[in-house]
Amino acid sequence: MSRNPLPSAEHDPLIASMVAGLTARQQPQWPDRSLLPQVHDRLAGEPPLVSYDSVKTLGGLLARAAEGEFCLLQAGDCVELTTECEPRDIARKVEMLDVLGDIMCTSSGLPVLRVGRIAGQFSKPRSQDWETVYEDRLPVFRGPVVNAPDPHLTARTPDPSRILAGMKAARCAVTAIDGLGRGEGAPPEDRVWTSHEALLLDYELPQVRRHGEGGSYLASTHWPWIGERTRRADDAHVRLMAELDNPVACKIGPEATTDEVLAVCAVLDPHRTPGRLTLIARFGAGEVARVAPLVRAVKQAGHPVLWMCDPMHGNTVKTPDGLKTRKLDAIMSEIRQCVDVVSENSGRCAGLHLEASPDDISECDGAGRSPEPGPGYRSLCDPRLSLVQAVAAAAHWRLPVGAAA
Repeated sequence: MSRNPLPSAEHDPLIASMVAGLTARQQPQWPDRSLLPQVHDRLAGEPPLVSYDSVKTLGGLLARAAEGEFCLLQAGDCVELTTECEPRDIARKVEMLDVLGDIMCTSSGLPVLRVGRIAGQFSKPRSQDWETVYEDRLPVFRGPVVNAPDPHLTARTPDPSRILAGMKAARCAVTAIDGLGRGEGAPPEDRVWTSHEALLLDYELPQVRRHGEGGSYLASTHWPWIGERTRRADDAHVRLMAELDNPVACKIGPEATTDEVLAVCAVLDPHRTPGRLTLIARFGAGEVARVAPLVRAVKQAGHPVLWMCDPMHGNTVKTPDGLKTRKLDAIMSEIRQCVDVVSENSGRCAGLHLEASPDDISECDGAGRSPEPGPGYRSLCDPRLSLVQAVAAAAHWRLPVGAAA
């Protein structure tokens, strides 16, 4: 597993103080690190992608969600392509969020905050650093800001110049959301909020900005999250998020211990602030019961966290052809179970986190679709729900019995 040193950041003393001596997991093996200082400087000189005022507004809405006023929908591509951030692409993704959000609103009786895996979901953690393709040993695809998916060495070699292409694509996506009337000027409850896994530190760290209230925030997105593979409380990703005034989230899987989860909560939510921290449960349909002691422990420790259900990642299996897929029945089962288990243990299960596409794809199994080689299977990393499948999944979202709508 990659444990590279963090990017140097001489241009920003704040960043330098954040990164000193910390372990950074899941970072690419850049063959030419001499290009990175120029990339960092370019990113640091760019206008922020999101404003601190909007970040603060979202934090307030999430605090109200913790009180039961809203449900949450977070959905979009597994890995967002920098070539699919044009206005026509963003319009279709926003339409998908609206369709799914309306379904959740109908079933819960609550307004739904719509959050896209959008305008920055350009990098992915991987289980291995290398893979064999057609008998060639190649670096794994880590997202378009690192390398290309094409199965040859030139494409798979990490290239720091791709980070700048990611910034350009993210700005195009944010501008497109604004153009739809769903950005900065929209009423807060009607906005499409941006989110992504803050994984690639060479992209994220230069985009930390000071704000007028004396603190710092991550200007690359409204709502960054930490993945299951980078959630160690003493490592770089968690410690970076601890310094930021964005609301933050963290994925939690079945291998997480109570001590680990409490340690993450202590670092990310030291003041027990409603709306500050969301824990995204990704257990799998057969393991959901294991979230119960975690919910109880977090509650007893006084952290007013929001819980969300990610029914995707714990239900990944492989077809006989070796393709990753997910079964819609398992996804729907996990949604139903997660809502009940969190509620029964005095937590607030506030919404869904889905990997989904507005396209008519065949990457997951169910609702008349099955994964098969060909144009319908377009996944570059993990399989996504088609819009029809995502609608079926969202229809299984509900408030627990007895919850007030």
